[in-house]
Amino acid sequence: MSDEARYPYFGKPPPREPRPASEVPALRGKRVILSTPDGFVYDMRAISQIHRDGEGREIIDIASEEHYFRWMFTQAAPPTEAFPAHLVWVE
Repeated sequence: MSDEARYPYFGKPPPREPRPASEVPALRGKRVILSTPDGFVYDMRAISQIHRDGEGREIIDIASEEHYFRWMFTQAAPPTEAFPAHLVWVE
């Protein structure tokens, strides 16, 4: 079976390249990847736009996907972690 027959219309979707969070205008709710000393952490969500902490560093508030969706359904504020913006990638 040809690819055209298996994947009608537009074919396969193009692969997505992670982008630095600083290049994405609307972060809140986006799925993100965190770069840590132990490796990449997946299945996280941005809770805020990029903002500055008390020391002037650019940060993004991050929550796990589980906590993010619980927040969407129950309106109970999720536990968040402020993460340096330059270490956050958008899927």
